[in-house]
Amino acid sequence: MTQGDSQPYKALGAKIKHLRQQWQQSIDEVSTTLEIDRKTLREIESGKVVPTDNLLDMLISHFLLTEEQAEDLRSLALLPSEQVGEAMLGGLEDMLMKQIVMYMPVDNRIVYTDSMNATVNKHGVVLQFMQSTGKDSKSIPVSQVGMSREHAERMIEVIKSTLDHHDKSGDKKLLSPPKSKDQ
Repeated sequence: MTQGDSQPYKALGAKIKHLRQQWQQSIDEVSTTLEIDRKTLREIESGKVVPTDNLLDMLISHFLLTEEQAEDLRSLALLPSEQVGEAMLGGLEDMLMKQIVMYMPVDNRIVYTDSMNATVNKHGVVLQFMQSTGKDSKSIPVSQVGMSREHAERMIEVIKSTLDHHDKSGDKKLLSPPKSKDQ
């Protein structure tokens, strides 16, 4: 076990020790005043253990810390020492709020369906595409697509236009979506 592993809260402990020394108090004086074990206070100052929230509040009150100083001390109590440097560089909020990005591969397979259900709610339209399976021809959902009502109306226009064009020309060419009424 490395020294960093045995002292995960080294930065917090050093800060508490600095405050105690700044107030020119011994471990015995602080432990007696706060009614905690001297050994526990030594372990906290050495970074081996993190104080409980209650004890941290008592230390903040004892050393008359401002709200900003108290928040800094509380943030050190949340992070083991090896993460403190990263938090200081990138900002504590940035480190705690990092977003995880997951890339999903695009499935280019075409799913053919036998039937479709459409539902409308205040958020838009949901299309559920289904495929018949087995002897009893029970339909199971194979895909769901949600969209705004406006998008659904444009999609209806594109499908109708594409089918009409195909019926007239026999061409399989894709058509551009119709221009909206605003354009």
